Amino acid sequence: MELISLADFLQITTTTPTESEAQQIAAELIQQRFAACVQIEGPIASHYRWEGAVHCDSEFRLSIKTVAARYPEVERLIQSLHSYQQPQIIALPIVAGTAGYLDWLTEQTRPIC
Repeated sequence: MELISLADFLQITTTTPTESEAQQIAAELIQQRFAACVQIEGPIASHYRWEGAVHCDSEFRLSIKTVAARYPEVERLIQSLHSYQQPQIIALPIVAGTAGYLDWLTEQTRPIC
């Protein structure tokens, strides 16, 4: 299996307070072709400090696979649908992957005219 190394691909993560919010964001990302794949995990336990207090809440984590060029649209969509005042939106480069998967990812995120 041939691996290719390209910085043009991202895995973006965010978390939501409910599964239904995670499902809504995932569906819109796929529908708009901003992402090729969104995986939802949870519930997970998130421990964090917010506004001076320590919290531990159940959340659902979205793992979003996309191309780097679509990052601004992914960020805007998440912020428009997210219930948090300041949602986590973190993008990490995909530094290697199989050519077939990355070709599929590219095809699925190509805008339809």
